Amino acid sequence: MGEKEKIKHKVNLGGLVGLIVGGTIGSGIFALPSTMTEGANPAGILIGWAIVALGMFSLATVYRNLTLQQPEIDDGIYGWSKHIFGNVGGFIAAYGHGAGDAIGNASYLTVLFSAFGSFTIFSFFGNGTSWPAIIVASILLWTIVFLVLKGVHTETWLNNITTIAKVIPIAMFLILAVLNFRPHIFMSHFASEAVFNIKIGHYQNISIFDQSKNVLLAAMWTLIGIESGTIFATRAKKLSDVAKATSIGSLIVIILLVGTSILSLGLMSPKEITTLHAPSMAGLMEHMVGNWGSWLINICLIISVLGALIAWVNLSAEEVRLAGRGGSSTKWLNGLNKNEAPVHAIYITAGITQVLMIVAGVYSAGYDVLLKFSTSLSIVPYLMVSLYALKSVICGIGFNNSSFKERFSSGIWALISTLFTAFMIYGAGLKYLLLAAVVWISGFPLYWKGKIEKHEKWNKIELIVWILIFIMAISGLIGLFTGSIIFD
Repeated sequence: MGEKEKIKHKVNLGGLVGLIVGGTIGSGIFALPSTMTEGANPAGILIGWAIVALGMFSLATVYRNLTLQQPEIDDGIYGWSKHIFGNVGGFIAAYGHGAGDAIGNASYLTVLFSAFGSFTIFSFFGNGTSWPAIIVASILLWTIVFLVLKGVHTETWLNNITTIAKVIPIAMFLILAVLNFRPHIFMSHFASEAVFNIKIGHYQNISIFDQSKNVLLAAMWTLIGIESGTIFATRAKKLSDVAKATSIGSLIVIILLVGTSILSLGLMSPKEITTLHAPSMAGLMEHMVGNWGSWLINICLIISVLGALIAWVNLSAEEVRLAGRGGSSTKWLNGLNKNEAPVHAIYITAGITQVLMIVAGVYSAGYDVLLKFSTSLSIVPYLMVSLYALKSVICGIGFNNSSFKERFSSGIWALISTLFTAFMIYGAGLKYLLLAAVVWISGFPLYWKGKIEKHEKWNKIELIVWILIFIMAISGLIGLFTGSIIFD
């Protein structure tokens, strides 16, 4: 009996949609208005969002198409990456993506305790990287790990509750923003190249192109997680539900994120939004309805982060588990406890989260830095999947009973996704790619143990890939310790 048939607790369509929305909509949306206006005015923001929305939806469409066209590959990002780059590609995709989600958990814990630190009684938490914050966050992390070890069935309904709890206030904000939207405010700085820089305290000239680039690089962090449904494909009641959930969840997420940032521009000027205290959505709510609006958003932020943590602790472990399940690493990673939770993978990913929280404390690296690091690890698997989708179209894999129109459409989406993810890697920069290599090399013993278990010899491609990763990791560590690579 296969692994898929052994799992008793299956996730339905609603649960998968909840996992996607819950895994993607975290704390970023509450800081999004000021994040956008820090580097752009309305025209630049609209152009940037158009590119990001198209790019991320193309990626979601690639996930959907591959799931439907090749149902025999039931392990999402890992399986697709393995089919184009072999075991080493599959391992880097699964382990790197899972580790990226684990680092994302560290960013959520940081912003959570930063939010607590805004209250006088909890001021000792500071910006979330003070040592009291790190200690209490660590206790919270391992408490959540204990709960997740009770199984995916429990985690799913808890995630659904927290997803509903955070989407309702966001929807309330959007409705109020529509009612209070003032076109003259939106148009007053629409195509201006004068952008207020809060760090230097005055305006600076930035071209519309560069403004849209700033938005592109900032917005991409907020859309990580739309692949959540594919990670749980092996636990879905119906594989077709994974494709439906990916499309539905992606549309919901894009509407919420774009709506929040665009409608905000009709409430206050870009400079006023930029100078709001984080999270900026709280300041905008207070501007519309008074103090209770700010309280509502701050409470919602806490619920949102807790909800995302519950979802992502399990998501990160599930992705790493797939490397063991698929034979790209030691089978030890595939171990499930009596509640069908990936116990060994959870300990690995929770350990990564713990280490990054300590690093955040040492380097005072806040939410934005950790989230960028997290995303840099996710971008590479995204590119692998996009390239596999292109290969599938060119070679006709999964198109035996399909029309030319369907194959052509799949090819267009795969090409857009490939170009977009390649640009994302460029946008992340060499710094984060070198640090990602440090994370990849930490998983080498697991890969090596898998080779021993299968009595396999090393091939030249594997050796070259791991040597390159090792060189990149050493360069990253040297840069980190010498100060040539800094967290900013």
